[in-house]
Amino acid sequence: MFIPDISGRSGPKYLALADAFAEAIESSELKAQTKLPPQRILSYRLGVTVGTVTRAYQELEHRGLVSPKVGSGTYVKDRQSETRTFYHPVSSKHGIDLAICRPLLINQQQHLSRTLQDLSLEPIAQRAVLDYCSAEGLQGHNQTLQHWLGQRFNSDIDSRRLLWTYGGQHGLSVLIQALTRPKETILVEGLCYPEFLHSCQQSERKLVPIRLDEQGIIPEDLELHCQRHKPRLLYLTPAIQNPTGVCLSDSRRLRVIEICRRHQVLIIEDDVLYCPPAHRRTPLVAIAPDITLFVGSFSKYFSGGLRVGYLIMPLSLSLPMQKSLRASCMHVSPLMIDLVCRWLTNGAMDAVDQEIDTELKARHRILQQIFSGAGQGAVPGFNVWLPLPEPLSGQPLSRQLQQEEVHVREAEMFAVDHYPVPAAIRISLTGPTSRSQLKTGLEIIQAHIESASEQSL
Repeated sequence: MFIPDISGRSGPKYLALADAFAEAIESSELKAQTKLPPQRILSYRLGVTVGTVTRAYQELEHRGLVSPKVGSGTYVKDRQSETRTFYHPVSSKHGIDLAICRPLLINQQQHLSRTLQDLSLEPIAQRAVLDYCSAEGLQGHNQTLQHWLGQRFNSDIDSRRLLWTYGGQHGLSVLIQALTRPKETILVEGLCYPEFLHSCQQSERKLVPIRLDEQGIIPEDLELHCQRHKPRLLYLTPAIQNPTGVCLSDSRRLRVIEICRRHQVLIIEDDVLYCPPAHRRTPLVAIAPDITLFVGSFSKYFSGGLRVGYLIMPLSLSLPMQKSLRASCMHVSPLMIDLVCRWLTNGAMDAVDQEIDTELKARHRILQQIFSGAGQGAVPGFNVWLPLPEPLSGQPLSRQLQQEEVHVREAEMFAVDHYPVPAAIRISLTGPTSRSQLKTGLEIIQAHIESASEQSL
């Protein structure tokens, strides 16, 4: 009998219980036609009222995940219905995906449903979001983003410095095309976000790695390469370094800004990865707005399918940014932006932020149970950088794990040019859709590491 774990979940208990069952169903931990526990037994086992269980089962039925049978109980619906087949990905990984970095879908579907209902009653808004608009966007959308960012960064930001994008990756491409030309040099962290590397390679930009330590990029190495290569841009992930999870220290932030300003280097501050509220710091763009281009996105903070992001840029660069945006997509869908703005103003974005933070803490507790001390010194975000003992290295271990349908990202994927590759893998704690699936994947990784260590003795 499946008894879900609702410890550490925020909100009403019936919703926490429904969410736990939903995760188990979505991950196929609970198969089609499985009977849910009798309500009285479940209420006793979890220490909640029967009414709480009843409401949870009604919520699951409302979501279309279960169906009651009179005199028999409540059963998981058949997952192979026509609707689910229609929306099934063309290609998907089998097994436990600890490679993909994504926010878990908790209550986002309910927010989407309510917001679409609200929009359906507003004909003026409907017409506006269905029409063409300029690259600058719609006035109300920009004012909403300006107000939200002003509160988030405790800084007054001119709305003319803002530009909507199709997520963070699109924002990075817009910046590369607007500010550099083929063969020009971009400085990057020695271990770097792979898709940024691919984007630069596709557009024939030269990448030069800067050395990293436990505080982020090393200023002395940055100074050396600024003198040697005369770069136009420096690409950074200062809030949570991807893949190591290190946060650029305050002293390093000021030193990096000083070096870049002196050498006339613009800073791309990639702040796309989810950062827990307790670990958020003042971004570089609030300290040095004249040389910083900030890339933000709601994909990791709300849902991966949203694909809405934004740029904060020096006002002097607004025209080339708009030209680059128009060249890539003309303008970002005002319909998608309108949904985001409604969530920013009605509290949905903040609510999901807290829900993600709560679930993330629970998943880090599971990590510590299996890998005590893992991620020490890093920001406890979606990803964990796991150094490997000798004789293991990232790529061979990744291939071994794939044979058991456990997917991770090896250090080799992040190394720039000839930068030394550490023996490590990156694990995404939010890739699995359930906690039990995460625990199973981590235990498989632990078993492989222990086996390799024993063989080396």
